[in-house]
Amino acid sequence: MNVKLPLIVCLLLTGSVNFLVAQDLNKEENLEKRWKNNETKYFNCDVHFGHGLDNDGWNDLRMGLLDVGFSTYLHDGSLNLPTELDDFDLPYGGSLNFNLHVLRHRLPIISNALRLEYGLTLSWLQYKFSNDFRILEDTIPFTVEDDGTKYKKNKLKTTFLELPLLLTITPGKNRSFYLSGGVFGGVLLGSKQKLKTETRDKIKIKDDFNLNKFRYGVIGRIGFGPIAFYAELGLNKLFKDGLGPELVPFNIGISLLNY
Repeated sequence: MNVKLPLIVCLLLTGSVNFLVAQDLNKEENLEKRWKNNETKYFNCDVHFGHGLDNDGWNDLRMGLLDVGFSTYLHDGSLNLPTELDDFDLPYGGSLNFNLHVLRHRLPIISNALRLEYGLTLSWLQYKFSNDFRILEDTIPFTVEDDGTKYKKNKLKTTFLELPLLLTITPGKNRSFYLSGGVFGGVLLGSKQKLKTETRDKIKIKDDFNLNKFRYGVIGRIGFGPIAFYAELGLNKLFKDGLGPELVPFNIGISLLNY
């Protein structure tokens, strides 16, 4: 990935730049009068890193926001897996979800009370399995094997590039409370199984594991001041139909760097 272009864009956007346009530059007195009478037009572009609220929705651009939460999945709408999927049981607290919102912008629809929110997000989903198995590479359908090796850690990790699209409601005068809801779509950038044996040997298996190359779903967020919680539910399965276990991703968490 070419990182020069995003770096240049960040450098150009960072800070606050004011452009003053006067209709009559030849007469200094007229310019001063226009400025006092607020007739001079200007454009202000602000870029914010991390959390914070901007009173001007047109300038409400954020970079580097971060979510941290838990990754899990549903089978037939339930967190309880059937007996045939016992291998995929997840211990509580071991499966994590990280969302790095590279860019996030809120565009006002009705003043600042209703906004359209969109951006670019890197999402990491980690599933930590309770059982000892390794996923076989280049196999159709999805196949695992247990050769008797005991693993201290057994994780499936995926990385997605996602585009979220939400409607955000910020009622009240101070705009500290908000509700967001919408959809997202993403493409798989990479996946691997990471194993650590009881003797601390590390094994990494890189493959697509019959995972869906594209994922999409719905998002819900609720925030108050610097605190926000989110939930994401996939509308398609983690694995391709008929080529892996029927599991639908479901993530919940908190925003550490928030609007």
